[in-house]
Amino acid sequence: MLLFAALSAAALAGCASEATDVGGTACEADTDCPGEQVCSGGRCVEAPCGDAGTCPPGTSCLGGRCVNPQDRCTGDDDCPGGRCVDGECFANECEDGDERPCENECGTGVQRCAGGVYRPCSARSSSEVCDGADNDCDGDADELLDCTGCEEGAERACQTECGSGQEQCVGGAWRGCDAPRARIEICGTGVDENCDGRVDEGCDGCADGDTRRCETECGEGVETCSDSTFGGCDAPTPRDEICDGQDNDCDGTSDEGVVRDCGNACGAGTEQCADGAFAGCTAPENCACEAEATPDVQSCGVCGFRQRECAEGMWGEWGACDEGESQCQPGDVEMGACGNCGTRRRQCGADCRWGDWSACAGELECAPGTSETRDCAGGCGQQNRICDNMCGWGEWDACDGGGGELACAPGDTQEEACGNCGTRQRACGDACVYDEWGPCLGEGVCAPDDEEVRDCGGATAQTRTCTAECAWGEYGECTGDQCEPGQTEDQACGNCGTRTRTCTDARVWGAYGACQDQGVCAPGAVEDRACGSDVGICETGVETRTCNAQCAWNAFGVCRDEVGPRDEICGNRIDEDCDGYLTRDSDQWEPNDSCADCRLLEGGQEDINVFLFGTIDYFDDVDYYCFNADDGFSGPGFREQILVMLEDVPAGNDYDIYLYRNEEDCNARNDLASSIAGGNADESIEWTEGLNDDDSGTYIVEVKSLGDQHSCEGEYKLTINGLR
Repeated sequence: MLLFAALSAAALAGCASEATDVGGTACEADTDCPGEQVCSGGRCVEAPCGDAGTCPPGTSCLGGRCVNPQDRCTGDDDCPGGRCVDGECFANECEDGDERPCENECGTGVQRCAGGVYRPCSARSSSEVCDGADNDCDGDADELLDCTGCEEGAERACQTECGSGQEQCVGGAWRGCDAPRARIEICGTGVDENCDGRVDEGCDGCADGDTRRCETECGEGVETCSDSTFGGCDAPTPRDEICDGQDNDCDGTSDEGVVRDCGNACGAGTEQCADGAFAGCTAPENCACEAEATPDVQSCGVCGFRQRECAEGMWGEWGACDEGESQCQPGDVEMGACGNCGTRRRQCGADCRWGDWSACAGELECAPGTSETRDCAGGCGQQNRICDNMCGWGEWDACDGGGGELACAPGDTQEEACGNCGTRQRACGDACVYDEWGPCLGEGVCAPDDEEVRDCGGATAQTRTCTAECAWGEYGECTGDQCEPGQTEDQACGNCGTRTRTCTDARVWGAYGACQDQGVCAPGAVEDRACGSDVGICETGVETRTCNAQCAWNAFGVCRDEVGPRDEICGNRIDEDCDGYLTRDSDQWEPNDSCADCRLLEGGQEDINVFLFGTIDYFDDVDYYCFNADDGFSGPGFREQILVMLEDVPAGNDYDIYLYRNEEDCNARNDLASSIAGGNADESIEWTEGLNDDDSGTYIVEVKSLGDQHSCEGEYKLTINGLR
């Protein structure tokens, strides 16, 4: 029988509570614990069954607990009024979207209901790291952590809820863990800010246009619902702490934990930021040197370097601080276009260099210029729509199968009058145009105003006339002497035909005979038919002919509304000449359409300086080129660079360029730098290496076409100046 498990108040409420002693031996890793215990939260605890523990016979491990298979649920349907989690039924304690105030050791906040439970309190709380601050807001700083007694300049691994990092020993204490920190979840970013394994939890279930209060560690704002999800909170967001005297991460303290290497030729050292400036470098200031020693280099200023020369066996005075190679100011944020009208951001780090681009956010429906095709209703023909410059789909074009005025949907019928008050029909065929007219059905016995005569005897006769309903009327009175016996009379009939009647011996007219010598059509009648081709860009039109006064068809006129063939344009994915084929004209660098098959330039020589000409055609949305680089001497004023320039982009095309450190980064689209100017403007990348890093390896340059336009004949010029 399935049982509902009570959710603990501590797991659900996230409200204020006093810190309790969890017991167990303090630990940093499983190896610090006795027996089969494991290290969890800095304490040794019994291992859950999924780690080292085992389960009694008849039970199995589920969600870290030994359970009886008969007690396990398989879905929410097994838990009336609740939900199934890892085989166990839990009661729903709230309705999705509900909110309630909460507080923890760090302050007050809001809990939002999602999935039937209240999510963690938005009041920020994080795991302790060695920084002298009370990160988990329990009244103690750096508790349960080994934060002192280290060797100056040493480094070790550190951990937060959000990942791993490194911290350094400064003044005998560990400081400056650079692992990302947990923050309040912000709706609509696609990022797991609070590092709980869920993205944008508690953000859905709203109506488009709804607004609600939102908050970050830095303040309050408003977010708006779009596509049933709240997003776009306009409250300021916390950033990584940098040395600028500001409280960047909005935790009430500025410059905390910001440490950097200040080592020089005389030894290792670190310095810590305080009041917006680095100070207290622990590296030795001077020492003996040899006359031929290379210049000594040390960090200075915000992101600069200074150097000194060896003179008379000792290092001389430091030169001025050179900050000329900085890419940006710490804390600056740059936004860039990406994907389908999306945006990405990167932040300038404490080293005055741009960090990696964030994931592309806010993408819309489609890429400008791309097209989409679907079958018409009834399975006849296709219709297209094109993505506009705002990354939104345009309207579907007409679904007429190219039939113009004869356009119809398969199964439709048309009806018209024919013959003696009859009707005929035509049906819409699979080509979305009408078939030929069918036979005339339901005709009457005569044509309106026709006359019929019969003999009354005694040289008299009587006449009747056909009504408008194509039925004979009543005979009139008997009369005589209508004509001379044997006399004939002709009358026009049908399509330019004639019929004849003859005067009887009773001197009355006999009935008209059959209509003779008719033409093929009625004067003024009009007939349409489809014309032209429906292959490629071509669309069929309509041509018309009319019946002349002699009841013969004139020749068909010109084909109207037809889209005819044009000269083929290579590379635009369109069959302009309507021959059913797309023209291709690959350049000499193919195949080079993926990171893995990039074209290695100059036979693998290092630090190349080349230019080349390439094309992008229908089968070739992107080109990849790779080259080898060898890291040479680098120092202040001497750091090497990679220069990439894209010129002569064909008119009507927009190509962008990206630089990747290796194949792995290329596949992950984690670029070192990019150039995404609009239109067919030239693109340029100038990437500068870091200091004291080994930048040797194989770099990849990507030339990417934006949108769906290409030019097989129009060449672009690509210049690559390797690491120099």
